Order: sequence, then structure tokens, then C-alpha cells
Amino acid sequence: MRVRSAVAVAALAALVLTLPVTTASAAPATPGGPPVGPGRATAPAAFVPLGITRALDTRSYQETPAAQARKLQPGESFDVPLSNWKNHTPREIPVVPADATAVVVNVTATNPTADGYLTVRRDGNMPGAPATSTLNFEAGETVSNMVTVAVDPRGAGTSPKINVYNNAGTTDVVVDILGYYIPSTPQLPGQKYAPIRPTRLTDTRVEGGRLGRGGVVSAVVARRDLGTTDARAVVLNVTAVDPSTEGYVVAHQASSPLPFEGSHVNYGPGRTVANQVVVPVGPDGTIEFFSTGSTDLVVDIVGAYGPSGTNLYSAMTEQSRLVDTRYGSGELAFSTRRLPVAGISGVPADATAVTLNMTVTEPQADGHLEVFESDDLFQRPGTSNLNFDAGRTVANGVTTGLGGDPGSVDIYHHAAGRSQLIADLTGYFVQG
Repeated sequence: MRVRSAVAVAALAALVLTLPVTTASAAPATPGGPPVGPGRATAPAAFVPLGITRALDTRSYQETPAAQARKLQPGESFDVPLSNWKNHTPREIPVVPADATAVVVNVTATNPTADGYLTVRRDGNMPGAPATSTLNFEAGETVSNMVTVAVDPRGAGTSPKINVYNNAGTTDVVVDILGYYIPSTPQLPGQKYAPIRPTRLTDTRVEGGRLGRGGVVSAVVARRDLGTTDARAVVLNVTAVDPSTEGYVVAHQASSPLPFEGSHVNYGPGRTVANQVVVPVGPDGTIEFFSTGSTDLVVDIVGAYGPSGTNLYSAMTEQSRLVDTRYGSGELAFSTRRLPVAGISGVPADATAVTLNMTVTEPQADGHLEVFESDDLFQRPGTSNLNFDAGRTVANGVTTGLGGDPGSVDIYHHAAGRSQLIADLTGYFVQG
């Protein structure tokens, strides 16, 4: 399978976002307690949305820093400058400014030769293997996940960088930039964030009908009832439900053409797949979703960036593990876990929202997770963040508001059997 690229823009051979792995490929639990403590955080910053911009494709010499196509090796930490690469001078075209604090990227592992995992992080010079993981894969499969990560400066005139660590086997890696955070100034204004209780925008199972090859469905995201009329970008959870073919979904503002390369959600036959995405909003306030295969599509909105937002973002320089149920008996069937976040793991007591990397491993039955702002009435929003099949591991990025005192999130585990749950903190929002 191949990630959608400039040389195969119309091909159905895009990467398939299956997201399963054997449990052995999850970052291991450490005896005696959670393996990661609180890290430092970047200064609060505002968001600058981008369209899909490719920073790395190890299968193509044209889209790698060293102009060399090669897979990542087992145990390798690979530095990724946040730039676009050309086959002419200058090769490096900076995408993310030098004063950026964090970046939002969609990262893909494809063509892996063994079960393993990737970890996306700020600094690849830290000793030893990372104790957290961003996405997990099985040999021969392709897996993607969106993550927000603090960046590492490189010096004047070049983009900052991030690092991708490969745990086992060899694998190709693709990195697409979706946006970045910067200290907001009148000269360089960024957008502030407003969390939204998860709300369903589109469900083709209910209205509009299943998408076929080349199918398009749209959703109005600039809405008075959501408080998003002036949104410049939105955070969505997009799910391909029960696809019957291989394919991919691309989300983009309706007033702009389909992006030249990249994809947001990639799927294969018979497996429901979700991925969080950040999409710029055009003047008509509408997002289009283009599908290359046959699938139903569900779209939920969880947040927006714009002039009405009031929150700035701080990324953890080292990701912190908040919970790992592999130390105990796991999540029970149809259970809700309240996870305190504010005031612990380096998150200030006045934090308003968080970004997490959620992983389900060793599930005994098919199911899904709902992650949402804590509600003492346990009124679930009826949306989903992550879908999983029995016996397979799935990860997905989550952005959610905090509720209660202290600020917490509720995690509803909708499955007829036990699962193991891992939650890693990648950053938080505060008013500013």
C-alpha cells in the first residue's frame, strides 16, 4: 500500500489505515508503576493552520532531507526537519517558522517488516528507547495517527525539527504537517482554541447515503449553535465505517481544490477506522470530504480555532503517561473511567482542555471509546474517538475539554469485554 503522493495522486493504492497490532508491539509496561513522569511544557502559543504539507516520505528521494530513499532501521531515531523538499536548489523550503513551539503532524508507518511502534517526539538525543508510543503496527500493515508534538529549534534560517523513533523491523515513514503553534503577536497573529462538546456533523448511514469512488460529502462547520461562525480551523474526528474497498478520505475547505498530496483517513475493507484531523475553514464555512473508495463516513467536531477562541496551547516536551491499565485488570465492559488531569503531570490547575494519545490494546471484543469533558451526570455525547476490533491494538489522537474539579476527562469504554487502556498526555490549553 502507498500513501497518497504527488506521483500517485489519483491512485487507490493509498496507505490503508488499519491501525491494528499484536499486543507485543505496544510500548511495554514498566513494573512498579507508570514509566513516564511529568515533563516540561512549551510557552502558551496560538495556532496557524495549514493545508496538508509533506515533510517526509522515506520511499521517495525527492521528499527526504538527504535526498535518499530508505526505510528507518530498528532502534533508529530519525530527525525530521519541518520543511518541504524539492529536487532543485534550494532543496529545503521551510514550512514551520523558527519561533514555533509545537507542530501538528499526521505520521504514517508503511511497509513495516516486523511488529513494532513509532514514537514521535521533540528530541531524538535522549538515551534509551521512548517509554511512550504514537502508533503501533504489524508487519506488512500501514498505520497513521495525528499527533501534536513540541519542536526542537535548528537555528536561524531553517525550520525546527521533530524526531521519529522506530522500535522494531524496518519501515517507511511519511510525515504531513497540518499546522503549528507560535507566540501570537500583532505581526504574526495565530488563532486561539475553543473546545466544543463533541457534536456529530455528518453520518452518511443516516442521511445522504454511502460514499462511492470519487464521492463527496460536505459539512457546515461555521455554525452559530456551536459558536464557530468565525472559525479559521476546526478539529474533527473522522471515521470511515465498514468500508468495502481500499481507499482514503481527504478533508479540505470547500472553497479550495483538493490538496495535491496527502490524505487524512485511510481505510481497508471491513474495518472501521477513525483519525483526528485539523482542517482550515474557508469563507463559506464548509468542509468537504472526498473519498476514493466505498465507505460510510461519520464526522464529529470537537473544537475550533479562531478570533472567538480564548485558549493558548502548551506542548509537553516529554510526553507523560496518565494511565496504563496493564498494571491492573483493565477496563470493564461498558464502563466509564474518570481521569483527573488538571493539577497533575505538569498540567496547571486552570487548564481548560488537553491533547492525548489514546491507545486500546488486548481488547476482548469489538468496540469504541468516547472521550469527553467530565460530566457528573455521565451524559455521553454519543460520538466516538477510537474504534477497535477484538485482539488488535488501536491508537488515535484526542482533543477534549476538561470538566469538574479538578479538571478531568471521562472515558467511556463501549465493548462487551475487557480492554487495556493507555492514555498519554501530549499537551494542554490555558486561557490567554
